[in-house]
Amino acid sequence: RYTRQDTPEAAAVKLAERVPVVAVTRGGNGVFAIDASTGATVDAAGLNMAALDPTGAGDVFGAGFTFATLAGWPLSDRVHFANLCAALSVQHFGGSLSAPGWHDIASWWRHLGRRDAEELKDYQFLNDVLPTDPAVMMRRASATIGLRGLS
Repeated sequence: RYTRQDTPEAAAVKLAERVPVVAVTRGGNGVFAIDASTGATVDAAGLNMAALDPTGAGDVFGAGFTFATLAGWPLSDRVHFANLCAALSVQHFGGSLSAPGWHDIASWWRHLGRRDAEELKDYQFLNDVLPTDPAVMMRRASATIGLRGLS
């Protein structure tokens, strides 16, 4: 509503007049992003995932987008990586505890990403960025409340 625009895409265009990068998430409908410095735009469709709890999905998107930005990835890869992270997070309960780790992302890619599907073509970059070091391939965080009384 800040931009007084009728669509997320129009809102992103308006915001891009003021900030260098805009990503407007649309829940299960994906994300629309603009890099004002290059003029690049990305319209990433939502991934078909069973959603249990959307708590924190926007934060997980932001974290994934920030990670990919700091890694120097192109806008399309940043948007799709963040989109995937958020989509994987809604499959579990617990806000921050639902944020995927590298192992979760690699498992998704191994099981679904190898298919020759039009929906997955924008995720091919995962072949180049997934860590190969087993020490880095961590799963989601564990809730510390379950450790109460173990010390």
